[in-house]
This record gives sequence, structure tokens and C-alpha cells, in this order.
Amino acid sequence: MSSPCISAHSLFRLPFLGKTEVIYPSATQVTPMTIPKLIGPDDVSALIEVTNPGRDRLILALLFGTGARVGELVRTRLGDVDLDKGLIHLEADRTKTHQYRSVLIPPSLIPAIRTWLDNGPNGSRWLFPGRNPDRHITVRRIRQIVAQAAQNAGIQRVYARDKNGRALNVVSPHTLRHSHAVAALDAGVPLNDIQDQLGHTNLATTSVYLRADISHRKKSYEKAGFEVEGL
Repeated sequence: MSSPCISAHSLFRLPFLGKTEVIYPSATQVTPMTIPKLIGPDDVSALIEVTNPGRDRLILALLFGTGARVGELVRTRLGDVDLDKGLIHLEADRTKTHQYRSVLIPPSLIPAIRTWLDNGPNGSRWLFPGRNPDRHITVRRIRQIVAQAAQNAGIQRVYARDKNGRALNVVSPHTLRHSHAVAALDAGVPLNDIQDQLGHTNLATTSVYLRADISHRKKSYEKAGFEVEGL
């Protein structure tokens, strides 16, 4: 089976990603108080480069490229994917908020998805089948894929432990969702559009990304031409 042709470079030719001005912390610099946990384009690029071509690389690319929740991606069916319109339809019963929404697919990922659809699902109704084609891949398995990629890329670290003593890693599928939001915001995508893409019911939830780095505030002031004159 031919593998989807996804590279770190093609991933960052997303329509909303330009040269970012955000000073992202590297994954190895994130502290337990960093909310939300972010990784920047260099770290995402490293994740993509060390991930096996094919299904696993496409999963990581879609998590970052669409900002979808991992639980939404695993339950995506073949019929939910509209490559002509560049959309993935997320039915209400498969979203966290129980509300239908469509997420935009970066055009750079369309060829890779098309290749995967032609070769990967093997008769399954799921975009990403599990070992049993009647079932979708599990969230646990995707967490393992992301964790292993982060480990291989040298950007993973434990930032805390839960009450049972289990390690909590900086880089997870949800980290890619956070990083999508900040990258889109820094590229100039309006906050309400990011809210729709991420499926937040409350704009205040999306607004947390405005505090990800002071550069957002700096750019807003510069754009507004805010000055103090007469001194």
C-alpha cells in the first residue's frame, strides 16, 4: 500500500499558517503551570518527521491541522469526509458538546487523505479502523502513537503525576489541538472562527489562547496604533 505523502514541510503549508511570531515554549521547557500546554511549529515538525509514514503520520497531521479532539477523530466515518469541500463532518453524537460541526481540512492534507482512503480503510466504515475493521482505532492507541513520537523526537517530558502516581506528559493529542489554536490565532484567524473550528460553546474558552504569549497583545496594540504623544 502506498503511504500518504505527508512531510513536516507540507504540513506547515496550511492556509492559515505563515511565519509565526509567537514565542512558543519548547516541550522540554513547559512547566506544570503552563496552561494550556503548547508546542511550537519546530516541535510539531519534529513529531511529524519521526512518525511512520501512513496512518500514524496522517493522524498527527489531522490532529494539528484541524484542531479536532482525539475522540472526535477516532469516531470519524468515511462518509463524514468531504474532500471536495475540504471538510470533516462531526455529527452531534460524536462531539464533546453534542453539537454538530464541520471542521476545515488544510488543503495540503487533501492528497494524503485521498491516498489513505484509496488504500487504508480496507472495507471498514471508519476513517481509521482498529485491528478489527468493524471498530475504529482507540483513543488509547493514538495517545500511544503521539507519546512514542514525542519520545523519539526528544521533546517529551513528564510535567506532573496524577494521584495514582502515573506520569502526565507534556505532549499529548490535546497538545496538538492547543497548538493549532495558537498558530491559527497568531496567523490572524478571527477568534470566533477558531471557536467554530474547535467546537467551543463559549468564546471565553477560546479566549484563553489570547494569553498564550504576550506577542498577541503586542501586535494588537501596534495594529491599533496605540501611542502616547506629547512627552
